[in-house]
Amino acid sequence: MARVRTLPKAVKECREKDPGSCITLNALRQWVRQGLVPSTKAGKYFLVDMDKLEEFLSSGGGAYANN
Repeated sequence: MARVRTLPKAVKECREKDPGSCITLNALRQWVRQGLVPSTKAGKYFLVDMDKLEEFLSSGGGAYANN
């Protein structure tokens, strides 16, 4: 079963796994809007699959997102 979270909860979970993480809620929102992180919209909330987010981050996606 997929681990689907809202954006604030996804950031919180990332920080629990890696307390030194520099991922912010605004950065995650931008990645979702740009289509870099796959998401689903449920009402007014965007939902992300934590496995897809971790895959994006481990591939270095966050480092190149602003280029």
